[in-house]
This record gives sequence, C-alpha cells and structure tokens, in this order.
Amino acid sequence: MKYIKNSTLNKLISVNDLKEGMIVNDYYFNNEYIIKLLSAENGNLEIYKSNRDDFRYYFKSQSAGGLTAGEVWQLKIMNSQNIISDNISIKMAFPFAPAILLGLLITVFYGDLMMIFIKNIFLVI
Repeated sequence: MKYIKNSTLNKLISVNDLKEGMIVNDYYFNNEYIIKLLSAENGNLEIYKSNRDDFRYYFKSQSAGGLTAGEVWQLKIMNSQNIISDNISIKMAFPFAPAILLGLLITVFYGDLMMIFIKNIFLVI
C-alpha cells in the first residue's frame, strides 16, 4: 500500500514548473544555507531534522495551502544558483468537491432504492 501511495500520489517535477499552491513533499538536503534562506521567508515550508544517515535536514509544505508565491520564487532562485537540484517531489492534490458530490449521489439513489426494495420485501412477506 505504501508503494502504491508513493507512486500515485507523488510526482517529480522540475523546479521551474513549480506553481503557487503546489504541496512540496520531503526534500532532503545537507546545506545549512538553505535553512537561512527558507527561514527568512515566512511561508508554508517547514524545515525538520532528518532521521536518515545521508541527509541531515528536509523541508516540506506544512499546510494544504501549498507554496506561496514568494516561496516559489525563492526555490527557483535557489535552483538557478545550484543550491538545490532541478527536480522536486510534490504531492498530487485532488479537490474534495467531486468526491463528496459522487458520494451524495450514490447515497441518495442507491440508498433510496435499497429502502424501497427492503420495504417491499417486508410488506409482501
């Protein structure tokens, strides 16, 4: 399940293709200069200490709001100065409204049909 989740809900894109609102997945690094740059921007990117042996830190989007315009600009600048790599992993976000609407339609139609069917069976028997 973890492999399916990671392979379908994460996407590796170029930093130049980042847009406001995208949700950054864990980006691992060792350069402490990145910490200074990202902490200067008061946005959604949060820096954590890593448990991995090969990297000391990582950052990721803290909220579902994703990246702010300033953070996108800052990540693109850091990429152009070769501070971070060209590719970054983002989480695929899906709007909830279509799923909620589909659930409502299934509940209304399927649930009502089942209740009519059950009432007819018990009234006949």
